Amino acid sequence: MRSFPVLNAGELERADVPVAEAMAAIESALAVLGRNAAQQPHPCALVPEPGGFFQPIAAALPEEDVACVNWLTYHPDNPARGLPHSGGVLILNRFSSGEPLCVMDGIWVSHRRSGYIAGLGARYLAGRFQDVAIIGPGAIAAFAVDAICALGPIAGELRVCGRRLESAQRFCAQIVSRHGIRTGAYADPRAAVEGAGLVLTATTHSGAPFLAHDWLSGGALVIMIDRLRVVTRNLLAGASRIVTNSRDSLARWGLQDQARACETLPEIVAAGRYRPVGADEITLYDAGGLAVADLALAALVWRRLNERNVGAS
Repeated sequence: MRSFPVLNAGELERADVPVAEAMAAIESALAVLGRNAAQQPHPCALVPEPGGFFQPIAAALPEEDVACVNWLTYHPDNPARGLPHSGGVLILNRFSSGEPLCVMDGIWVSHRRSGYIAGLGARYLAGRFQDVAIIGPGAIAAFAVDAICALGPIAGELRVCGRRLESAQRFCAQIVSRHGIRTGAYADPRAAVEGAGLVLTATTHSGAPFLAHDWLSGGALVIMIDRLRVVTRNLLAGASRIVTNSRDSLARWGLQDQARACETLPEIVAAGRYRPVGADEITLYDAGGLAVADLALAALVWRRLNERNVGAS
């Protein structure tokens, strides 16, 4: 087998892909998926420890002649071992021949994909909002803020809630340096989301759900990057609308009825329909991972690196 590049995070950064361009590539891939012109099988999973997983997510965009698998891992006890809790290795191939093009840092791709899909969810589903609340001030949340700011400036306050106030404060300082927007740090999630028109959850929470219906105001869009980790059953039951990336995935959370009735974001994007939440409604968007989005971003980064003669080295 011929050799091919193995690209770490530093090398991927050299592609210097603007957020808006990355979002456009992912948006195009979602539309292809919504038209059933992409291939994306439901992923399997291995369970190495409670709450952990190995999960290969795979997709193909035949019209672009690319395919990938991103072998994602999560081991919640790894920090105690001195290791990161998340990992990923992405293999990018030519679809028509199977030729391997490169291997990439899969977490670099998946973190950005998660944040940028959240931004696309806001583009298609949010109403007019002033304040934005984030629960879970981690790397993915930072990329989600980048994506939202790429849509336009945040008019109100970015409220950031973490388990520890210090982590929320550090995140706020990071965002101020990147975007110069007004921020506030919180340790109380209810206070953080009160009156916010856009709420993003991006936690590793493993306890009882806590985000309740009566915490939210009418016109709120909740983007659940962490799936349904923090959302209470009364919020799920009281939401005016649930949008997901995958009905099968939503059904695996025990929401078979909602999965059958809900729309998917790829279908909404493919139809070119903007569906902003109404002033008296609450919309939930289950922004779980989409392999086709990893593929779109990876292929774009690979093209940019080759244009700069980085990926081929």
